[in-house]
Amino acid sequence: MPKYFFHLLGDVPAHDLIGHECAGDKEAQKYGELLAHNVGTDRPDMVRESNYISVVDASDREIYRIPLSSLSA
Repeated sequence: MPKYFFHLLGDVPAHDLIGHECAGDKEAQKYGELLAHNVGTDRPDMVRESNYISVVDASDREIYRIPLSSLSA
């Protein structure tokens, strides 16, 4: 299975050095959306346009940018 990386970018960047195997781009997108929601829920103060999850494939090509989200934001 291909490996994808899920970087938190914006005000407080955090780079994913380990990655996560996904069946393909769509599964990576869904995993990125889950991460964006989890981060946004845990840290609602970070939910703003400048903060997002960057989903990158093994070739270091960004395939999705997913804004942080939260039910409480």
